[in-house]
Amino acid sequence: MPGQIKTPTNQKLLTNVAIVRLKKCGKRFEIACYKNKVLNWRNKTEKNIDEVLQTQNVFVNVARGQLAKRDDLVECFETDNQLGICKTVSFP
Repeated sequence: MPGQIKTPTNQKLLTNVAIVRLKKCGKRFEIACYKNKVLNWRNKTEKNIDEVLQTQNVFVNVARGQLAKRDDLVECFETDNQLGICKTVSFP
């Protein structure tokens, strides 16, 4: 079957992404949100954070899919609760 292009099926593409960044303790943390929902969250018209977040993970680099290390999260935020940290990053 030469000449056929194979596409990766195990990759989840993030579309309509707004990357929200927070620099704390000299490290940068990012979360992936929906563009149209971030402003609603910050204006407090959106109450459910699950509607704002594309994933409840905290990243070092969203584009590369690099998750933040647990030790870094505990050092900077004093917790490893991903959802709580997402709330802190999205509304500092």
